[in-house]
Amino acid sequence: MEIFLIILILLILGITIGLFINVAWVALGLILYFAPTIAAAYKKHEHTLWIFLLNLLFGWSVIGWLVSLLWALDFDKVVMDFIEYRKEKANKTTASSDSSSSASSDNSTDTTSEDIIEGEVVNNDDNADNNNVS
Repeated sequence: MEIFLIILILLILGITIGLFINVAWVALGLILYFAPTIAAAYKKHEHTLWIFLLNLLFGWSVIGWLVSLLWALDFDKVVMDFIEYRKEKANKTTASSDSSSSASSDNSTDTTSEDIIEGEVVNNDDNADNNNVS
């Protein structure tokens, strides 16, 4: 009879621990699934309801989840701010390079990182003259 009670107690303990672990995994899964909605609510996004609906209905697909996450984090504003930052930095470097190139005439044809804006190569006046010579 004692062995039966020990087995019954271990069985109940195992079921309890198993249920706790399963509930924890489900809770973690729901938190990860609704991470875009949680982020939108935390940031007090103006379209939190639409982000929630998009997340609820299309979050099962990877694309729907990523779109709702990017929308919740205002990724378009981050990209636009980055583009503005790169333009301002490029304008500052070209202005400083114009003032330094007038002091010393260096006719190098190498393209530097300051000459690249949004993936396009911008030719300085010196580089444009050298490229047209060939």
